[in-house]
Amino acid sequence: MDAPGRGSMKFPKLKALGLGIGLFVVVYVPVFTTVALVRPRIDIGIPLIIAITLSIALLLIFLLARSPAGIAEFGFRIPNTRYLATGTALGFTLGVAVTFLSHLFPSKPPFDVSRFAPWMIGLYFIIGSPIQEEIIFRGLIQSMLERRWMITFSVFGGSLSGAVAFTAVLFGIINLEASVAVATGAIILCRVAGELRRRSGSLLPAIIVHAVFNAADALWP
Repeated sequence: MDAPGRGSMKFPKLKALGLGIGLFVVVYVPVFTTVALVRPRIDIGIPLIIAITLSIALLLIFLLARSPAGIAEFGFRIPNTRYLATGTALGFTLGVAVTFLSHLFPSKPPFDVSRFAPWMIGLYFIIGSPIQEEIIFRGLIQSMLERRWMITFSVFGGSLSGAVAFTAVLFGIINLEASVAVATGAIILCRVAGELRRRSGSLLPAIIVHAVFNAADALWP
């Protein structure tokens, strides 16, 4: 017979990963189901996905927040300015590199935004999407994994958080539909964003690196 409380400690890694996947499903399945049933135009579908998933993620964050930290545990705090500068520089460097490679090895995008007005590109992909995705992946999922799964791996003399690695791979998997190159770029981006979130304690550097990364692609001549 297991000692009291021992059963709950079995397979902590699998339970943590299950939690991460479960949160992803809870956030995204309702909106994907809605879009599949309603089939809105792409210019309506994208802001609809952003709005619904962001609302669900924020609701979960408020429900899961603990005293005394509250929502600050999920990255809602002001970071040191050096992390903002680092996020801007890394976002630009990664964005240019990945965009160059994606144009060198072009692939069919998951949806056509060629008819979108410039303001729609800016609002949806440079502002809306980075805020939405970082709150979901680095705010909600990564924070909950770090709460349950405080593990790091040694990589090339440095350390890699298991929570950061998981959320980066998860984000890469959902981008596989575009291409392997895009998915790889997404994993690298989220690896950087996750580390900025972990070290700064704030979502803002992660949002900045993501926004600048997207801007490099959107503004590529």
